[in-house]
Amino acid sequence: MKVLVASPELARRLAEHLPEGIDLACPEHGTDEEMVALAGDVEVIVSTRLSADVARAAKQLKLLQKTGAGVDAMPFEALGEHVLVANTSGSNPVPLAEGTVTLVLALAKKVIQRHNSFEQGRSGGPGVELRGKKAGILGLGSIGTEVAKRLRAFEMDILGIKRSPSEELRDRLGLAFLGGPDDLHYFLSESDFVVITVPLTPETRGMIGEEELRAMKPTAYLVNVARAAIVQEEPLYRALTEGWIAGAGLDVWWVPHWWDPIWVPDGRGASEYPFWELPNVVATPHNIGSSDTSSDASILVIAENIRRVAEGRPPVNQVDKRLQY
Repeated sequence: MKVLVASPELARRLAEHLPEGIDLACPEHGTDEEMVALAGDVEVIVSTRLSADVARAAKQLKLLQKTGAGVDAMPFEALGEHVLVANTSGSNPVPLAEGTVTLVLALAKKVIQRHNSFEQGRSGGPGVELRGKKAGILGLGSIGTEVAKRLRAFEMDILGIKRSPSEELRDRLGLAFLGGPDDLHYFLSESDFVVITVPLTPETRGMIGEEELRAMKPTAYLVNVARAAIVQEEPLYRALTEGWIAGAGLDVWWVPHWWDPIWVPDGRGASEYPFWELPNVVATPHNIGSSDTSSDASILVIAENIRRVAEGRPPVNQVDKRLQY
């Protein structure tokens, strides 16, 4: 069986976990032209993102395997009905949950501001005590669940929004409130910290705009570790500069693959607005969940799915192509 892997380094690491008989193909420079030329007879494609041209060229494709959780960069419209899509969601949610809590703490304790004040010979202002505050988690999948566990340790009340809420989940996580999408505005108005962990889908794209940001407390903070496009860019910048909310922790950006000159040849930044210059923002380059264990767990999930396809079995972590998560 032939597998097309978009990255040479990923191919090298995968090869250590695959049986004989799996032929790994890899483009030298990662361009679309190379991927199209290699895709004709592959049964599995492993990639972070994929163009529709490559998907259409892969006539024998059975599985599109995403590296990571979000599948918003995948060309669902170009995939045949028989093609399955899988991701590595839930393979190791702890590093990203820890990173999320890091952003919460950095905002609450004003770590960046205090560091800058110290350099300038000043002490900085007071921080926020987490005990007794309300943390609202938008999306209670594997990552949101781990975030909830950790924030409860700070004696915070945890509120949640999930597409399909259940009493079992509410009780298991000890949530003070669990609602569905219709409860979003109540959830926002009650939360002192709003943490976004939902996937980017047609339903969630742009779901946090001016109306939602104005529903938040002026003392509340927004933390987004999911996808930037869930929050509308211009209203968020206004919210942060005009004082609708107290601040934000951002590990996601609106310009896709802004760090990659192949995908962003004109060198645009991560946003049209200089969020990273604002004193009430903690900004990281979409790597707050990177750790010494996170990628190893993903590799094992990908290798398992390649073996499953080779043996005629269904992959784990299948994505619903209609819902796109």
